[in-house]
Amino acid sequence: MVSKRALIEDLFGRYVVVSSSYFPQYIDLFISCLPPTSKVTSKEIIEEHTLFNFYTSFLSKEKTNLIYEMMGKGSNGAKLNIEQLIGFGGSKVRKPSYLKYCPLCYKEDMDTLGESYWRIHHQIIGAYYCSKHHVLLKESTVLSTGSGTEFICTDEQVCNEKLLEDNYSDTIKLLNLRYIHNAELLLNGNFPRKKLTYIIDFYIDRLRERGLASTNGNLYMKDIQELFLNFYPKQYLKMMQSDIDPESPSNWLRLFVRNNKKNRSPLRHLLFLQFLGVKIDNLFQNKKVLGKKVVSVQYNPSFDIQKRREQWLQLIKENPGANRSQLKEKGKGLHTWIYRYDWDWYDKVTPKAALGKEKAGTIDWEKRDEECLRLVSEAVEIILQREGKPIRVTPSSIRNTLGFGSWFHNEKLVRTQRYLKEVKEDIDDFRVRKIKWAINEMLSKGHIVSPYKIQLYAGFDGSNKKVRKLILEILGTNNHI
Repeated sequence: MVSKRALIEDLFGRYVVVSSSYFPQYIDLFISCLPPTSKVTSKEIIEEHTLFNFYTSFLSKEKTNLIYEMMGKGSNGAKLNIEQLIGFGGSKVRKPSYLKYCPLCYKEDMDTLGESYWRIHHQIIGAYYCSKHHVLLKESTVLSTGSGTEFICTDEQVCNEKLLEDNYSDTIKLLNLRYIHNAELLLNGNFPRKKLTYIIDFYIDRLRERGLASTNGNLYMKDIQELFLNFYPKQYLKMMQSDIDPESPSNWLRLFVRNNKKNRSPLRHLLFLQFLGVKIDNLFQNKKVLGKKVVSVQYNPSFDIQKRREQWLQLIKENPGANRSQLKEKGKGLHTWIYRYDWDWYDKVTPKAALGKEKAGTIDWEKRDEECLRLVSEAVEIILQREGKPIRVTPSSIRNTLGFGSWFHNEKLVRTQRYLKEVKEDIDDFRVRKIKWAINEMLSKGHIVSPYKIQLYAGFDGSNKKVRKLILEILGTNNHI
């Protein structure tokens, strides 16, 4: 058939525009044009021969039903198209531009059937391997989306049997095959849809079980981020369009477990579930979630407010020039009470950071640089000497300790910026410091000390071999106490 338009009219009964192989539309029209004896249904095509289930598994039931209806009946002038409803527009995770295929699947088809076909599970975003043959998928020359309609077969013009050379490590291969397994469960499972708030609460519950969230559901984000980066190699995260800048307060992982209305890519949901070690069906079959607890604290009149005010004023007097973060560190319990129950008075009497208040153009950057350098040096000592689980010395943790704004990273603070780079704690040095802290804590509390228990107490993943090696080296030197 030479005319594409004529073929479209034969298939759909009228001329329609079908621009995406991921989310074809007007499927009801297509079904109505099949022979009367055909038993193929719209439901079968949508759920078994498109990426519908994969991309809607983490959406609400309402959105899922709307997308289903649009695929069956067409957009019909809707303000939003399917890809916008799914969240492709604002997502940093981009879908593949070309259809993919497995060269061994293609060869088998040609040998046994004489022709091949496009497999839907090969088109899963983030899938690098064929789940059947464990070889790398290949990109064809066929676009997955476009403004025109093309009917292109999987034949020798766009496919071949030549295998790609696999230079990925065994770790990356195994991680990706596990990801593909979970993605195919979504594709074939048609699980009950859950609201995003439920999913976030489910994640918080699992993090709480691993000691990565408080009883109230507040996340220990630094620990989560560190474990996540230990679990996934940097190269793999980059391959999966999900690399993380640990110094950025707005990296995707920090924003992922928050209750906002933005859609998350199913790829990142699967990465997070894989990191948590949670089976896909547990998320969807689970009946009850807790999430964050709302704690209501009433003012206790038995506390003497005047006495506490006097103690706070005395603390300010004893520490001239100290900013709020430094005062908080020096008077932890007192600060918490005053801050929570006597905020207006606290805000009135407590000095704010003196730096950063001059108008633009009147700042003596050289003088500020000298002052910042002194404060940064003090902040490093505060971080290193603080009680409790160690915090890594980084520009971000120093800034948080001082309570400074974004101006702190200004390039005009030449000596300060140079010092920040020099003083930034190497990740292995930080791990050693954290391990030694855990050992001393466990010994002081009479806990049984073993490499595995030390690893967990320090907040590391129990399977991290690099950390385990450091622990064994430290235990071998006998100088950790």
